[in-house]
Amino acid sequence: MALIQTSLIWVTYAVAIAILLVVASIFVYVYQTPRDRSASVTIVCIFTILSLLATVLLLPVDIALVSSTNSRTQGIKKDWATPDAVDSIVYQLKIVYYTLYSLDAVLCLLVVPFTYFLHEEYDEVATEEGTQTLGTRLW
Repeated sequence: MALIQTSLIWVTYAVAIAILLVVASIFVYVYQTPRDRSASVTIVCIFTILSLLATVLLLPVDIALVSSTNSRTQGIKKDWATPDAVDSIVYQLKIVYYTLYSLDAVLCLLVVPFTYFLHEEYDEVATEEGTQTLGTRLW
């Protein structure tokens, strides 16, 4: 029963993330200027918004998983909620928390600014003339 309950919580989280992927895609598409669209910027924006929302939605998952170890009627730990089982749940949550927070930091501090400036450095005329290459844009 414990495995089913915790699995359903994770499946619900995955479904919520899938729905948020659609919402983030629509959000970025609607608020992006049609003449300034770039595939790389769009993908990075969608992925960043999805990552940040996934981090925010992890708190209810944490509460649901930890409270699934307690009996609602009696207020005591369930039979399957041994210290090892609870430690396993907490360890899984810790891995997901660290992964998402690290991903958010890398995206917000490195990837998003780099993608923005790489896109802004693009000059169509200089590229056609051959004076601007990907290396010069990266530099």
